[in-house]
Amino acid sequence: MQDRMKHLLPNDQCVIMKRTAFFEDVHAVLTLLYQPLIGMKSVALYQMLWREHDARSSQLSHHHLMGLLNMSLDDVYEARQKLEGIGLLKTFKHDDTYRTYYYVLRRPVSAYQFFDHPTLSILLEHHVGKETHQSLQQRLAPTPQLDQSVEDVTVHFDDVFTTLKHKRQPVQETQDESLVINTELPLEWLYKMLTQQQIEPKHILTNANLSYMEKVIKIYDVDYLELEKALLWAINEDAVFDRQEFLDMCKDIYHKKHGSVPPRLYAKHEAMEETQPESTQPQEKTTATKQERLVQHFNQITHRELLEDYASSGLASMKEVDMLTQVMEEHGLTQPVMNVLVHYVLNKNAKKLNRSYIETIAAHWSREGIKTAEQAMNLAKQEHKMYQTWQQKKQQRSSAKQSPSKKSNEVIPKWFKQQKEQKQKQSQATPNEEQQSEERDEELEAFFKSFSQPKQ
Repeated sequence: MQDRMKHLLPNDQCVIMKRTAFFEDVHAVLTLLYQPLIGMKSVALYQMLWREHDARSSQLSHHHLMGLLNMSLDDVYEARQKLEGIGLLKTFKHDDTYRTYYYVLRRPVSAYQFFDHPTLSILLEHHVGKETHQSLQQRLAPTPQLDQSVEDVTVHFDDVFTTLKHKRQPVQETQDESLVINTELPLEWLYKMLTQQQIEPKHILTNANLSYMEKVIKIYDVDYLELEKALLWAINEDAVFDRQEFLDMCKDIYHKKHGSVPPRLYAKHEAMEETQPESTQPQEKTTATKQERLVQHFNQITHRELLEDYASSGLASMKEVDMLTQVMEEHGLTQPVMNVLVHYVLNKNAKKLNRSYIETIAAHWSREGIKTAEQAMNLAKQEHKMYQTWQQKKQQRSSAKQSPSKKSNEVIPKWFKQQKEQKQKQSQATPNEEQQSEERDEELEAFFKSFSQPKQ
């Protein structure tokens, strides 16, 4: 509030301006895409400024806006800052008898531009979830699917038009894209690093790729040393930069640092309030037990690196990595706890990762409030018999479905069964007769079973 009082008062005037026309899908984009990121109050303020501009309101006071929005001046100020931070508003100030603010409304991006923007699209997925994100993209920005056999035969501008009637226009050499790159990343260091790996830098460090990397590492708190690891991981065998691989690696780095809670947009003062100073821990003992060393190892790696340690090739299956990441985020487990879970399942389940088994244990640990690797290891030891029972029941159910009983495959006529039952009820039969009858029955039964046996 003190910060707001320095910069905004109820009697301060405002002038609303709009320089560009909006896209047709602006209402859907604001309410369905921007609102999960900046909140209802910010979107309401933007729409109110838009309406007031269309109503040709020359000059307004902030007290007037407070009444229209039913918001306090602190809320108006915070909503204005979020609009400025997300790129929907530019603010200019003029000090005179009355302080006047000029609010220039900036056009929201279209739905297609929103989902192509790395920062906006990634943050929206973390706020609303992967399924809702995909549903919104299919609804607002559908991608037309063409048959793979079609060929692009569209002609270019130079193929159709020319500016000279009699002379052919000389072909100008295109300027190297690397010479006009505008980025804050350490280009010289990245060029040197890729050259040492015998990778052509100009095909990797394009303007578009650098812009993408710069946005992603900002979201996932990746420093330059970690950027080198993520970049090399994302270059495939054809020396092509794979953006999805780079994104997945940055996610792993983030989870290793901050746990399973995905990155979201927070106002800085909210983040400062929620941040608590770390309690000072006593210095670790010089001699650590085996469990302490294992706990320390789980605290320093991701589940991708753990799977790589188990793989003889040194490469982890991306399907398993994605599955484990999804389970970890759904159940709110920290990275060290997830590492313990993966280690436990691999060792107790013949090096196999069964999703239903993993989710059962993850849900149990989530309900128990397990937050550290040491807590997870202790609980796994205590509940080991229970986890084994879960696994045995699942194996029994699956084996019962897959392998029907041998008795059901035998082909024995109904009349033979009835005859056998009648003979068993005859108590007056002599021992010799009973023995002969049983021998005949066994021969007949063996004869019928021979037809039920599968051919080799």
